[in-house]
Amino acid sequence: MKKKGIILCVVIGVALLVGGGAYVYANSQPTPAVAVKTAPLSKSTLQNTISATGVIESYNKVKISDTSNDKIEKIYVSVGQWVAKDDWLCQLYNKADDSYSYVKATTNGTITAMNAVKGNPANGELFTIEDTNDLKVRGKVKEADLNHIHENMPVLVKSDATGDKVFPGNLTKIAPTAIKSEATTASAAATKAEFEVEIDLPTDTTGLKIGMTTRLSIVSEERADVFCVPFEALVMDDSGQSCIYVAKENPVEQGSFMVESIPVTTGLETDSLIEIAGDQLSEGLVIISQPQTVQPGMVVSVEAGA
Repeated sequence: MKKKGIILCVVIGVALLVGGGAYVYANSQPTPAVAVKTAPLSKSTLQNTISATGVIESYNKVKISDTSNDKIEKIYVSVGQWVAKDDWLCQLYNKADDSYSYVKATTNGTITAMNAVKGNPANGELFTIEDTNDLKVRGKVKEADLNHIHENMPVLVKSDATGDKVFPGNLTKIAPTAIKSEATTASAAATKAEFEVEIDLPTDTTGLKIGMTTRLSIVSEERADVFCVPFEALVMDDSGQSCIYVAKENPVEQGSFMVESIPVTTGLETDSLIEIAGDQLSEGLVIISQPQTVQPGMVVSVEAGA
């Protein structure tokens, strides 16, 4: 019995020794670094915009009319043709006194519409002349956006026909009254009011044509050359201070990084980004894109990509 007891004690002692060694070894090994996604901090221009739609028009639009009822004998122009002031547009014939007269252009420009028909009597608007190089956009904004805009705001103008090309415009007019509605039903009458606006376009409007529909982005706020991050990159510390987490190189273990918290102040917000500022910020800081998964002081490995 004594021999069996001795053997049992030896077995238990060996088991404790092995288990203790394993525990010590396990706890002496470094904790695996948590992988985090990162992005370099950089500066950008942030904008808040108000969306609207509009139609391209000419600043100079002249309608040429004649109500003599004389027969249109000849037509000298066609739609799309450029004419100078006093050019003949059509010839009229008065049968009563067997005489001819001419309808002339009253301005320089392009014929954009023509109602004159050879053989018909002249009775009303015959031609429309417009300056296709001096363009504007007549648009409309929603009632809810009216108090967020004012004259001389920059406007970004795009159209389907010109793809990604952006034309810089300037908001020059805001109507004092809402666009009159021709609603006849109760549901249509309940539609929110819209207000007409006018946007001046630059001299070079290559690709834009009179009558085109445009998409307008009225820049209501802008901050140029500022640091910004996605909203999800911000965290709040225990004192309520806004912070970002950055990955700093770990001096103890090469190739790994430690999480460090940097306090920031916030500014302009857009749909996806927020402006940040702080004394410790510099371009290229390795920002942790999803800081909610880590804590300051943790060892991490970094992956590129937000």
